[in-house]
Amino acid sequence: MPVEESVTLMDVARAAGISKATASRALSGNGAVSSSVRQAVKDAAERLGFEVNPYAQRLSTGMARNVVGLFALTLDYMTWQSMSHLHYELASRGYEAPLYTYGYSQEDWPDYRPLLSTLSRQQPQGIICNTFKLLPEAAELLRQYQQKGGTLVCMHTPHDIPCDQILLDREASLRLAIRHLLEAGHQKIGLCGFVTRDLVKSLIPIFHQELENYGVDPSLSCLIDTNTNTKDGIYMVTDEVRGAALAEKFCQLKNRPTALCVINDIIATTFVHQILLAGFQVPEDVSVIAIDGMPVSLYGMVKITTVAQPRYEMAAKAVEFLLQRLDGTYRGEPRKLVYTGEVIARDSVRKI
Repeated sequence: MPVEESVTLMDVARAAGISKATASRALSGNGAVSSSVRQAVKDAAERLGFEVNPYAQRLSTGMARNVVGLFALTLDYMTWQSMSHLHYELASRGYEAPLYTYGYSQEDWPDYRPLLSTLSRQQPQGIICNTFKLLPEAAELLRQYQQKGGTLVCMHTPHDIPCDQILLDREASLRLAIRHLLEAGHQKIGLCGFVTRDLVKSLIPIFHQELENYGVDPSLSCLIDTNTNTKDGIYMVTDEVRGAALAEKFCQLKNRPTALCVINDIIATTFVHQILLAGFQVPEDVSVIAIDGMPVSLYGMVKITTVAQPRYEMAAKAVEFLLQRLDGTYRGEPRKLVYTGEVIARDSVRKI
């Protein structure tokens, strides 16, 4: 049985009626090639079943074409959903999108420079960085990646790196949540979350400011931590466990708030389930608003009012910005687009 010969770049060039060098430029995206020639080469490659060798392409161009690395320091539910949307958007356009992450969170952030170094050494054509915290040394690794010709987009949290950034205004989301409770007549409001983490700590002054803006004494409020760390300091527990811990702490309070703002839909939904089992009613005994807008908030025992985050739109825009850089349709200054959440009113908040 004869051995089937593989299709070469020269075969594609002959089929398109051009030189091998022109075919290489058309497929790599480097150099001046007209759109008609580029399309002719693409059609010839598809017709012949030609596939670009990424290793050979990396040697010739210095970058792995059609590869975009996704970096997330941790992989909680919200980050996982964002990564899934990014992967879908990229894969539908013919890009490989390997994910680099530690997959867990901890109070003392891991040294993720080795992880970023590994990603950078792969020389992907682009990187989308989606992480809350970026140490200066890690930011420098990304700058070096850019200097070597890589394209970077950062998501959710602003970083001091000259790149396109798709940001989420977390402060605005918290303000919307607290205002919704205040406008419903609540004054004894609790803020609940993983408050030992920097993210929630930074939101506490915003919480108190909103209360003062409505003439409410912040001393009436309370902060409830869902911290359930293990002995070694690593937070391996799930948000469901944190929700159960929140419910236990709430039941032990002598002076309970009439409303809670919970910085996570899964924690909020589990909390509601547990206090219902303990004999409380929602929203009669306590109103609950969450921040995220995840599907779980709609399908629990009580439909949770939430501040939904536009994660689909953000992922699509991040990919759009990245691809505009890669195909050269945008070469201007770094862009910054800030998204805010939206209150989705459901059954868990009552007016008093």
